[in-house]
Amino acid sequence: MAENTEFIENKDPNRPLSRYNKLRILLNEDDIPVLESWDPPEIPELAEDRFFEITAEFAHRLDLVSLMFYGTEQLYWVIAYANDMIDPIAETVVGVKLRIPDRENLFQTVLVK
Repeated sequence: MAENTEFIENKDPNRPLSRYNKLRILLNEDDIPVLESWDPPEIPELAEDRFFEITAEFAHRLDLVSLMFYGTEQLYWVIAYANDMIDPIAETVVGVKLRIPDRENLFQTVLVK
């Protein structure tokens, strides 16, 4: 990246909880916009965290688990990241126990703007 790299704000009003909203769009040496690398937040394990065992209704649908616990499907990535998932769709099968990070802590620390 050139020293005088331009930055473009990356805010999607339709997805306010997206992990990409805090990233900037950079222009590479060919002036092609690229998304800045994501530095994942720390999501510490807390006594307030909940646990959920995947049933057939939620198999391969981490977005539905997010909707149930957080009121939005947009935070599926928090659950995946907190559970060290590489492929959330493949790993969200019946019987898997998930740690669901505490909602209040999430909104006060991890998702602050």
